[in-house]
Amino acid sequence: MLLSYIYNILKFKKWEILSFLAILIALKWFTIFTFQPNIHHSIELHKCPVCFGTSACNYIHEVDIALRDVYSVFAYFFGIKNVFFGVFNGSRVVLKKLAQNFELDEFDRMTCEDEVFFDVCTKSIKRTNNKINANFREFVEKEISTSPVRNNFNGLKLCPTVKHLNALLNNIYYNERDTDRKILDVYIWVLTVLNPEPLLLQILSADEGWPVPKYFGACGRIVVEEYVGLPLTAYYNEPWLRRAKLTSSLLDAAYKFTYKNENFGFYLTDVSADNVAVDSADNIKFVDLENIIVVDKSITPTERSTTWNQLQVNTENFSCPECLAFSSTDICNHKVSDHNYYAICKILLTLNINNSILPGGLLHDMPADIFESYPDIQHLIQQCVHPQTPLSRIDAAIELKKLLDIIIRKHERIK
Repeated sequence: MLLSYIYNILKFKKWEILSFLAILIALKWFTIFTFQPNIHHSIELHKCPVCFGTSACNYIHEVDIALRDVYSVFAYFFGIKNVFFGVFNGSRVVLKKLAQNFELDEFDRMTCEDEVFFDVCTKSIKRTNNKINANFREFVEKEISTSPVRNNFNGLKLCPTVKHLNALLNNIYYNERDTDRKILDVYIWVLTVLNPEPLLLQILSADEGWPVPKYFGACGRIVVEEYVGLPLTAYYNEPWLRRAKLTSSLLDAAYKFTYKNENFGFYLTDVSADNVAVDSADNIKFVDLENIIVVDKSITPTERSTTWNQLQVNTENFSCPECLAFSSTDICNHKVSDHNYYAICKILLTLNINNSILPGGLLHDMPADIFESYPDIQHLIQQCVHPQTPLSRIDAAIELKKLLDIIIRKHERIK
């Protein structure tokens, strides 16, 4: 009887119910699209110097982070990474808190409970009038070192020594030249603990040709970066020639991270299609630089391992075809590693059709005429993933890029 009663209500009142639901949905979306996120709450400027910096505080309130599209709505209301999208001076930007709320809360708890960091606990800051006695420069060195005791290669790691840390951070010291050095050391320490991406975006400045977003600055616990574009996954079904251009850009990035800086090599340890974005000129940029190993190429002969001058080749072979397996210790014991090529080829280019993110790799479904004219392309991809002598992984990747560039130029001339 009860079910019959409910059925009759739904039967005769369905249009009224549907109308009511439509009104609720319309009101919900109206609220969302007219809602202005509270930037003041997210900045948490009162927690400085246990923050990311203050270089963007003069203009961060000019950033319009009104929710203008479905993507930004989803990111704000349903995202877990505290990433917001906005517009500043006519250009799209990304605002990041660099950690989830519970991680930030845990970090605050740690700084107040550990007497080592008592100087920067919010309560102690008020009592000591911002006086910092602890040596946060030493804390930074400990955080980024790769000592066997710590055995932790997450985040930013500098190896095999941290003696040239000043040289690595040179751009940051210049950008923050008006900031008190003790305060700056706290900013740097906070970022090395929570998320070093802002440090790396300054070390690898986009203005110097590195394939990363431009960094605009920080205010409290918010950083402002360039919005690059959609992730690489959005281009999976684009025409093959366009994907070939993206692949060439990826291989160029592998070369730059490995060789561009004569003093340091930068090895990405968290490569994925979601961590790569494509700009309006079809150039790829790495938009998540939370985990990276930096190898100091300028160490003295007495600090070098016996294999230092040999190319480090990744030979890890795990059963998981989509896993990025590598030895951080091996990377640190060599002046040059093929890791960046390995990561890009295995995760983004591999011909594995069972790949859950990019089935068949970014260069899947090669046109028949191109395959007939350039049959070596698939072989070079396989060599980059699983190199066989005498062709090294890096040599295979360089040859692959040359072929792709030839194909791209040829078809551009035809157009």
